[in-house]
Amino acid sequence: MSVAVKAPEQAAVAAPAIDPGHSATLAILRRGWWLGLAVLVLSLAAAAFFTSRQDPVFRASAMMVVMPGEDVAEATELMRALDTLERRTVLATFARIPMAHETRAAVAERLARDPAELRGVRISAGVVPSTNILRVDVDGSDPDLVAAVADAAAEHMRAEAAVIYRVFSMRELAAARRPDRPIHPDPHRNLMIAAILGLFGAALSIFAFDRALGGRRPA
Repeated sequence: MSVAVKAPEQAAVAAPAIDPGHSATLAILRRGWWLGLAVLVLSLAAAAFFTSRQDPVFRASAMMVVMPGEDVAEATELMRALDTLERRTVLATFARIPMAHETRAAVAERLARDPAELRGVRISAGVVPSTNILRVDVDGSDPDLVAAVADAAAEHMRAEAAVIYRVFSMRELAAARRPDRPIHPDPHRNLMIAAILGLFGAALSIFAFDRALGGRRPA
């Protein structure tokens, strides 16, 4: 009696299925990649061109710390002065001095310059959060000028504050330094934004181009 031996069945290896949608997207990209690249390059080139055409703006900052004056010796007066500083009203008043119109004339006089030279300079001031420190910021196209104006404006603020509130004094915490790099424009930020917008525009242009062709696929 013969026994038939069955050969082991070989497992069929199925080829991985290709998603039709994925295949169609790749085909669209192959047909329109050159258009997307052109849009991206144009976006970066436009950002670089307009960035180079913008005037650089530099910023210098000087800082002053506000404290009770040397004449405040008694403990009661000292505590009252510190309590006044905590209310922030005095600090807010001091911060308005550098931005006053009279400050520009005083700064020009301190620097022995014509007030017309300061027309392109922007002076601002504010209180550093949670401190008794005042910061004077000066923006302009000349890095040497903005540093000099920041120091002069801070000194003027100290002099005026001594007249307004004699119980308080200011001490220079940080003198203004000549800025090495402009705060505006920022080439790296502009190119990064241009790259993001360029990639988005490239994708839209590729699919719009394919749709204009009717979505035809090569045989």
